[in-house]
Amino acid sequence: MSVSARSASTRVDASSTRFYKMARTFIYIHFLTFMAITSAQDYYHTPRIGSQKLASCYNNDGQPQRCIPEFENAAFVVQMEATNTCGDNGVKMYCIQTSAGTSSRSCDYCQPGQFSSYYLTDLHYEQDNQTWWQSETMKEGIQYPNQVNLTLHLGKAYDITYVRIVFYSPRPQSFAIYKKPSEDSVWEPYQYFSASCRDTYGVLEQRAAEMGAETRALCTSEYSDISPLSGGNVLFSTLEGRPSAYTFDSSPELQEWVTATDLRISLDRLNTFGDEIFGDTQVLQSYWYAIADVAVGARCKCNGHASICDTHELPDGSRARYCRCEHNTAGRECEKCLDFYNDAPWGRASPTNVHECKACNCNGFSNKCYFDKDLYERTGHGGHCIDCAENRDGANCERCKENYFQGTEDICMPCNCNPIGSRSLQCNAAGKCQCKPGVTGEKCDICAPNHYDFTNQGCKPCGCNESGSYGNAPQCDPITGVCLCKQNVEGRQCRECKPGYFNLDLENEFGCTPCFCFGHSSQCSSAPKYQAHELSAHFIRDAEKWSAETSERQTVPLQFNANTQNIAVTSKGAEIIYFVASNQFLGDQRPSYNHDLKFTLRLGESRGYPSSQDIILEGAHSSISVNIYNQNNPEPADQDREYKFRLHEDPRYGWTPTLTNFEFMSILQNLTAIKIRGTYNKGGQGYLMNFKLTTAKIGREKGSAPANWVEKCSCPKAYVGDYCEECAPGFKHEPANGGPYSTCIPCDCNGHAHICDTATGFCICKHNTTGSNCELCAKGFYGNAIAGTPDDCKPCPCPKDSGCIQLMDQSIVCTDCPVGYAGPRCEVCADGHFGDPTGQFGPAMECQECQCNGNVDPNAVGNCNRTSGECLKCIYNTAGEHCDKCLSGYYGDALDQKEKGDCKPCECHEAGTLESPEGPPQCDGLTGFCSCRSHVIGRNCDKCEDGYYNINSGEGCKACDCNLEGSFNSSCDAVTGQCYCKPGIDGIHCDRCLAYHYGFSIEGCRDCDCDEWGSTDYQCDKFGQCSCQENVEGRRCDRCMENKRRRADGQGCEDCPPCYNLVQDAVNHHRKQLKELDDILAKISKAPTVVENADFDKELQRVRGEIDRLVAEAQAEIGNGSGSSLTSNLAELADRLSDVRNMLYKIEDESYEGNDSVERSKGNVSKAEDTIEAAQKEINSAMEYLDGEGAAALAKARNRSEQFGKQSVDMSALAKESRLLAEKLENEAKNIKDIAEKAFNTSIAANQIAKDGITKQANISNEVQMLGNELNAAAGKLSSMSELADQALKRAKTVYEEALGLYAEVNTTLLPDIKLTKLYHDSVEMNRTIGEKSAELDQLIANNEETLRAIADAVQHGRSLSDQGQYRQDELNDLLAKLDEIQAQAKNDVELTKATLKDANEIYQTLKEFSDQVTESRQLAELAALDVPEVQSKVAAAEESISSIIEELNTASDKAKEARDLAQQAQKEYADKASEAAHDIRKKASTSRTEAGKLRDEAEKLSTRVKGTAQQIEELEKHAEENMQLTRDAKMKVGQANTDAREADKQVTKGLEDLKVIMDELQNLPTLDDEALDRLQKSLDEAEMALQVQDLDGKIKALTEAKNNHQRWIKQYQDEHSQLSGEVNNIKDILDQLPEGCFKRIVLEPTEGPSRPINYR
Repeated sequence: MSVSARSASTRVDASSTRFYKMARTFIYIHFLTFMAITSAQDYYHTPRIGSQKLASCYNNDGQPQRCIPEFENAAFVVQMEATNTCGDNGVKMYCIQTSAGTSSRSCDYCQPGQFSSYYLTDLHYEQDNQTWWQSETMKEGIQYPNQVNLTLHLGKAYDITYVRIVFYSPRPQSFAIYKKPSEDSVWEPYQYFSASCRDTYGVLEQRAAEMGAETRALCTSEYSDISPLSGGNVLFSTLEGRPSAYTFDSSPELQEWVTATDLRISLDRLNTFGDEIFGDTQVLQSYWYAIADVAVGARCKCNGHASICDTHELPDGSRARYCRCEHNTAGRECEKCLDFYNDAPWGRASPTNVHECKACNCNGFSNKCYFDKDLYERTGHGGHCIDCAENRDGANCERCKENYFQGTEDICMPCNCNPIGSRSLQCNAAGKCQCKPGVTGEKCDICAPNHYDFTNQGCKPCGCNESGSYGNAPQCDPITGVCLCKQNVEGRQCRECKPGYFNLDLENEFGCTPCFCFGHSSQCSSAPKYQAHELSAHFIRDAEKWSAETSERQTVPLQFNANTQNIAVTSKGAEIIYFVASNQFLGDQRPSYNHDLKFTLRLGESRGYPSSQDIILEGAHSSISVNIYNQNNPEPADQDREYKFRLHEDPRYGWTPTLTNFEFMSILQNLTAIKIRGTYNKGGQGYLMNFKLTTAKIGREKGSAPANWVEKCSCPKAYVGDYCEECAPGFKHEPANGGPYSTCIPCDCNGHAHICDTATGFCICKHNTTGSNCELCAKGFYGNAIAGTPDDCKPCPCPKDSGCIQLMDQSIVCTDCPVGYAGPRCEVCADGHFGDPTGQFGPAMECQECQCNGNVDPNAVGNCNRTSGECLKCIYNTAGEHCDKCLSGYYGDALDQKEKGDCKPCECHEAGTLESPEGPPQCDGLTGFCSCRSHVIGRNCDKCEDGYYNINSGEGCKACDCNLEGSFNSSCDAVTGQCYCKPGIDGIHCDRCLAYHYGFSIEGCRDCDCDEWGSTDYQCDKFGQCSCQENVEGRRCDRCMENKRRRADGQGCEDCPPCYNLVQDAVNHHRKQLKELDDILAKISKAPTVVENADFDKELQRVRGEIDRLVAEAQAEIGNGSGSSLTSNLAELADRLSDVRNMLYKIEDESYEGNDSVERSKGNVSKAEDTIEAAQKEINSAMEYLDGEGAAALAKARNRSEQFGKQSVDMSALAKESRLLAEKLENEAKNIKDIAEKAFNTSIAANQIAKDGITKQANISNEVQMLGNELNAAAGKLSSMSELADQALKRAKTVYEEALGLYAEVNTTLLPDIKLTKLYHDSVEMNRTIGEKSAELDQLIANNEETLRAIADAVQHGRSLSDQGQYRQDELNDLLAKLDEIQAQAKNDVELTKATLKDANEIYQTLKEFSDQVTESRQLAELAALDVPEVQSKVAAAEESISSIIEELNTASDKAKEARDLAQQAQKEYADKASEAAHDIRKKASTSRTEAGKLRDEAEKLSTRVKGTAQQIEELEKHAEENMQLTRDAKMKVGQANTDAREADKQVTKGLEDLKVIMDELQNLPTLDDEALDRLQKSLDEAEMALQVQDLDGKIKALTEAKNNHQRWIKQYQDEHSQLSGEVNNIKDILDQLPEGCFKRIVLEPTEGPSRPINYR
């Protein structure tokens, strides 16, 4: 049988077996599917699959109800995507899995397309027509962690009921189902199937979900068994095991859970028999995934608002499903309401609530609305209308829209508010607009009064100052905004007084008051602290010093009428009589300027005849007058008439003559008379009353108004004063005493003064001058004062300002020398005086009396130096510059005025005293103490210091240099220097041993004591070993060696007789036995054995008792004489300290009790000192006892140990007892440590009590401080006592340790590590610490404040360092921020470069893949042609077509590349440059137009040409944009060509696969029968039809047209390039014609410089 026949036979057997298994599996799958669908539909309460009529969305009564689409298999014939398919990567072998352990397997090959993923959803899983999808095998790497994904795109949201999977292969060990709730969401786990849930998916196996976590994917191992090997069914129900499934309609979570637009089956781990570990190829090829069918039971998701799901064909030819929505809903899933049905919120329909969308209420003004949640929550209606008609607005179009108002007949009328002047375009119900600031009018279209500049910000307020505005009514020009000001006011807003005026006042008709300043200044301001005041005369009691006179100034009588409270005058004839005001109304009345003069006048006649001089104001040099009826005043009559006159120079007020304001105010400044005409007829009468004059006065009384019209002048340099009425320092009036109106001129003082008397001009002289103009020299000076220099008057060369004269020869002679001076110019000091008046020997110094302290002869001449004052003739053994000290070698009080001659000679030892410079021995001049040489002491320097000698050397004392060990102390003989040596020591410095002595030490040297008989010399070596005779031994050479005897001649030792050799042998034998005994003891020490021995125990007890007794005696000796222990002493001391504390508390209440307590405490301290001293004595006795009896006990213990050493069998018991004894000592050490700690705490408490006492009772701080010091001393002595006790204990323990050491030498038995030494040292260290801590406490108290200051300084320094660190950190952060910015910029540049490179690579990759696919298609076609000669003709035709296609495609690709390159080149070289040039030209043309505007008259034509250039630039930009569009179209065409080529290649590949199948069938046929040939012919026809369906000719034609288009576009690019070049040249010509200057700056086409990327903008 041939190989092909055997293979066919094998496949038939395998097929029959597989058929039987698949039939059984098929029945099982149908049963499971039926059960799953039934249970799933029960969950949903949905109609079953079949012809059952679905519920309508409305019932028979027309009421809405929930409706759902039919139940279907949503996966039917929907192509699934597989990430791996057997055959897609070429022919692969696979084997059929039968069972584990089977050696032979049926194998076959996967052909391309044989196991397509299309077969997953075709429902052909029955045995007769079975299809399936299959993956590659484990040999190709299909195994965990590599997974195979099968993705199903449903194309729309579905409510998934179940997913059923029928496996052709064994079901996987681990696989999972994922879903997407929406097409743009991520994958979510739906269900896990695994026998190892935790290891594979990280979840626990769970069949049912828990409440609160119902939407979590579960994991089950139910379907993870390897059996059955084929036909295994897997069913996943989305709601099974979900507790809320029975209330599905009220569970949004589960509603979202069943929703999916995409499903994915992830096959993660194969099920195997475990035989794959051997790596057998056929075994690996027998494991693969295969699925026969995937079904998805689902309903089209319509949210209960549709019963039908339609299929629509989209414009691109694809199909999509949409719900046929009811209930006024819309959307693909009916997920929203229709546009006009948003009055209620959309919701998913349920049996209890359909959630039908309701129409909006727009009152007939709109048919569009949207749902407003806030509105719905407020009103219950959520429909918010939009696009309301008839100018309506509002949620229901119930009101007029913005900027409209409801007029008559409910019609919405436009507000027409002026947009410039209105705050809002919305008006009120009456149509009145809301105006911006400063705007008025019904439509806000004009400026309000006192406003100007109608703009978008409203009208600006003029800001006219009311006080400065004309008539106090602010008004301005509506265009410029300039205000209309009063006479003396200026400024845009009338806020400033004119120069020379001040005090802008609302009540001032002229605005401001003129500055007076006596004519010296035009700058002034309101003076502070002035108030308004009114001078008045009411004539209540008398005439108030008023008078009357005629016009000729003749005094006439004045009558006072007390009843009518007036004054009266009467003329006898035709003379005119005036009322003359009293002095209170006269003088400086400048504050009355521009104010009123008021009075009441009545005539005795019915009328009068006024004149021009009815009211007269007289000044110092002029006067003014006005008639009575001026200023709107009435004519006088026989009735009381009130008159008011404004004191102002304005002509309207009628004062004559007409004056300037300065002249008018000059009259008021010195008002000499105020005259009121009293008679107006011949023989007439006049009555005056209520005269008032408004003025001001200094002060600010409560309730009074300020008088801001009073001036304060800013004076020029030459003037001072509030009114510039005085001359400044350095100036005077001209003429002298000229008054405030006179001019101030600089003072004339001949340059010797800066100031003078301002009135008289007298100078205040300097430079030693005098006179009214500093024209003379002052006393004590001479020279010419009018020369005008500071050195005109020179001082007389005479001391103390004494006078002098200048002789004719210009010499100067002093006329009266002071006391102590002499000479023509007093230039020398008199006898008995000293100094240097002329500075001949240095700085000048006055003559003073010599100070010799009375130690000179007053009758002698020349007692002192006249220059330096040094005394020259001292007596009474005195010396010094002022005879103020004793002579050298004398001492005493040289300044004692009572007892002269008190200086006595010193009594110094000459050899030990330093010599003075004068020779005698040097001593202190006051005390007589001599100045000793080195190491010499004594008042008279007559002895050496201790440790020094030889004072008579004359060089001080020499050091003894005594050896510290060899001498008793450091002193020596004062003459010889011999030190005082210890016994056995010799030498002047005690530094060597005497002859025949050795062992130089602190105890001295010991006698060698060499034996006279056995030694050769009396001198021993440094170790004390004498030099021995022959056969002699011992340190002293005092015994013969072993088995030797003395010689008769006394010369050493000789051998004993031979009989003694037997003794020697016996000794050696005993030594050997001792050596063996030592070995036995060593063995026992390594492995001791406890042996009970009563004698040994008894002896050990006795030794222990002896040791205990020694310890007890040592401890007893530590206490006082009465036998009290250390603990009792400490307790007693603690009690006393407690008494001290109580005493300190009592001090706060009664001081005398505190004093008594202090005394008692002192007594207690004394007792403590006595106790401590006694304890020290007893401790010393204990030390002596230890040295004596303790040493004896030690010797006894050693003897005992030697005895015990012979009893090796009892060493274990000895060790046990020693260990117990050691524990006891350890406990005792612990007790001692506790006692020491208690003593330490007690001392601390005592110290704290002392500190508290100091704090609480400051008035007896000295006594408490003394107490604290005594307590500290007690603590120190206590520490000393403890140290002595420690020393005693140490000695006792040393004895005991030596005993133990002897025991240890005998028996090396290992004892437990008790660490007694450490405990002992700890206790000693603690005792020592008590003393240190006590001292530290005192030191801490003293250093407390200093420590706090140091801590504060450290904290401050730390803060400073922290601030500096923070500042450095801020600087570092700034630098890092800058670095981050630079890094970000660099990253952006890199990303831009990468993006550009990526685009280029994608274009290149696309074309390369296109070429590779075409090449691969050609190769496959060539292989097919070789294998099938029968179809060579058709294949040749196909190859020809393919070659043509390739050629055309290559041509098209080349052309496309060429077109792309040309387009890019054109864009880079021309379009981009033109665009850049256009951008630059447009940018700079704007600047050019701005600058050209200034030169419009000069360059009209040039401007026109620039505009033309701008238009050309815009056209160039437009052409560039068109070129970019053409480039994009070219890229799109290339992409389309690539797509067509790929499609063609795909069809060619499919045809070749069909040919391959045909070839396989031809090869496998045993014989060629008609049926096979028919099938072959049918296959060929199908392949040919497939090629015809692809319309390769049409596609080639399309590619040819694309090529032609590319060529045409290239031609267009070339034409546009030529045109652009012409335009650029034209622009260059225009630019060349522009004049040189600001216009000619643009470089149209830069020829050099950095290149820019193509996409640079």
